[in-house]
Amino acid sequence: MRECLEMIGLDAELLDPIVFGWRYEPQIKHDFYKPKEVFCNWDTHAPLVCECKRWPWVTYLDETGHVRTLDPKILGSRILTTVIEKGLNHITPKPLQTAKIIAEVCEAWDRIASMIPDVYIRNWPSNEAAVKQHINYRVRMAVQNCQTTPMIDVMTTPEAKRQLEWVHKHLYISGADKAANTPTFFCKTLAREQALARMNSDDFSLVVSDNNVPETPEQVVKQLLGEPPLQEFPPLRPDLPYLMGIYKAHKNKMRWLTNADGCVFSEITICLTAILKGIQEALQNVADDFYARAKFFGGKTNACWILGSTQEFAINLPDKITTIYTGDITKCYEAIPLEGDQGLTTAMTNLVNLAFAHQNHLHKDLFLIQKKNGELEAEWKPLRHSSVKATRMDPTKVIELNHFIIWNTYVRLGDRVWRQVRGIPMGFSCSPLWCNLYLFYFEYNFITRLARLGRYDLLRLFEHTFRYMDDLVSMNNPMILRFLDLDQVESEGNPFWIYPLRFLAMQNEMDNPFVNTDGSLVNLSAHFLSLQIQIIRVDGTFLTTKYDKRRSLPFKVSLYIHRDSNRPVANSSKVILGQVFALFYLINTAGGVVLEIDNLVECFVEKGFHRYALRRLILSGLDRIILTSPLTPVQAVLEILLDIWREPANRPPQLDDSANSS
Repeated sequence: MRECLEMIGLDAELLDPIVFGWRYEPQIKHDFYKPKEVFCNWDTHAPLVCECKRWPWVTYLDETGHVRTLDPKILGSRILTTVIEKGLNHITPKPLQTAKIIAEVCEAWDRIASMIPDVYIRNWPSNEAAVKQHINYRVRMAVQNCQTTPMIDVMTTPEAKRQLEWVHKHLYISGADKAANTPTFFCKTLAREQALARMNSDDFSLVVSDNNVPETPEQVVKQLLGEPPLQEFPPLRPDLPYLMGIYKAHKNKMRWLTNADGCVFSEITICLTAILKGIQEALQNVADDFYARAKFFGGKTNACWILGSTQEFAINLPDKITTIYTGDITKCYEAIPLEGDQGLTTAMTNLVNLAFAHQNHLHKDLFLIQKKNGELEAEWKPLRHSSVKATRMDPTKVIELNHFIIWNTYVRLGDRVWRQVRGIPMGFSCSPLWCNLYLFYFEYNFITRLARLGRYDLLRLFEHTFRYMDDLVSMNNPMILRFLDLDQVESEGNPFWIYPLRFLAMQNEMDNPFVNTDGSLVNLSAHFLSLQIQIIRVDGTFLTTKYDKRRSLPFKVSLYIHRDSNRPVANSSKVILGQVFALFYLINTAGGVVLEIDNLVECFVEKGFHRYALRRLILSGLDRIILTSPLTPVQAVLEILLDIWREPANRPPQLDDSANSS
């Protein structure tokens, strides 16, 4: 493009404000993973017939006579097996199409000419012809210098298409739970049977007409489109969300999700997601104000336990840790009640009113703004703010949107429709915010209750308590188990309860806890998010190492994209360095960082990268990077790596060279 500008006598700096992007070819999971065909395209009234025993799959059958396996050889095709072994995130190499490349580059030039007036003026016919000829020449020269490319995409061969079509008739192929790029193979009939059992549970209610006949998805969609909220936020596609499963191979059962991609609720949930982010921002300000007041009275505490990332948790670690509690709210999404004093609708109504009351006191209101890229964002601005692209949101409107989606969560399975009557759908864009804010509602009520009761001694126990979604951690709080006791009376006069445990179940995740006779907790080791914390001294000195639950899975996990995938190797370099830099915020010893870097190198070697090229890339990246407040100094790690990774006499190839070359 710069050469083309210079050809017509313009400065190449005109390109500086323009960003060039690209799009990848689809990953192979788009060929193998067909959840809609499994969970939507079938008659739920027809009997389910399994044919697993008819085919040569005896070695893959479980005790119930159905196929449940992670062995890709079940595909029965050498081509398909070779491809899928590289992971569902693999992108098969494609043959070079010179004419298509020339057409795309010429289209890019035409768009530049339409964006920059000077180019449009100078781009008269003779210049345009010369530019297009130059593009043709440059593309053909680049194609000639390219490495050897395949003559055909292996996924488009007749053998692969025929075998994959046959496999899809009998098996459901998906990524494994906790390891999305690792393929699993599940009996299609069994998946439908278990999905039907899930829909017939107490969490769902079958949608029927007045004469007790099950309504079809088309009938339900027609009714929904007549509702005012969907008329205000009209959907692009009138499809219902549908139930789908992900195989939990380590527990030999399904994890159920709601696939809401491109459904009738997509636009309205995107809008609500932006609004709820603004509500959470305001509630953070409410918590900060309470923190300042509590600190003044000697009850320094954490009034907002919500965490956004592992790095945020690592930054907020205390200098000393004497005991640590970690727990998981099991089946949190499924267990949240929708109605009642402790239901989601009540919690959201109170939180929305609290957020607006706080911001209105600061003379601010919530505006929904559409950005230049088309995305929606909610911002708190002065009440007199006005903009063509900004829509003012009042608390009544926000509450109505919440209630509409909560009480109209329709889910499709086959040709029938159910409404979710307990729990929130795991698949809506607003669901994580619902979960976070619902738990925050009880946490903030708990903290303010302690203040009302004058229990500042108890407030101080929660200074280092945090939560990431449904994972809870409390450090230097030996009395935490008393607050999570199922037998605690849930009353305003009792300071020792936090969550409504008659709905939510708390499961301890500590390594080796010990409870004293007075109920105090002594636990010296636990994991939280990606951190393993080990207390090593009585004074509270501790070590942090990386924790990865996938390492304990009873099968080989596919993590990173293969080197042979059809994408720029430079992007792989960014992924590798990003993983390396993250370690400095997880581990507080140089030796621990070095060990994890070595493990990371071996993971990428398994994906076809050259070990010594990876090492040079990491050393070069660490030599240039400047990290803000890492747990471990970069220079200390770099010195150790330089010592143990001495360059061999013969220099190895670069990162984009063959993994098998010397």
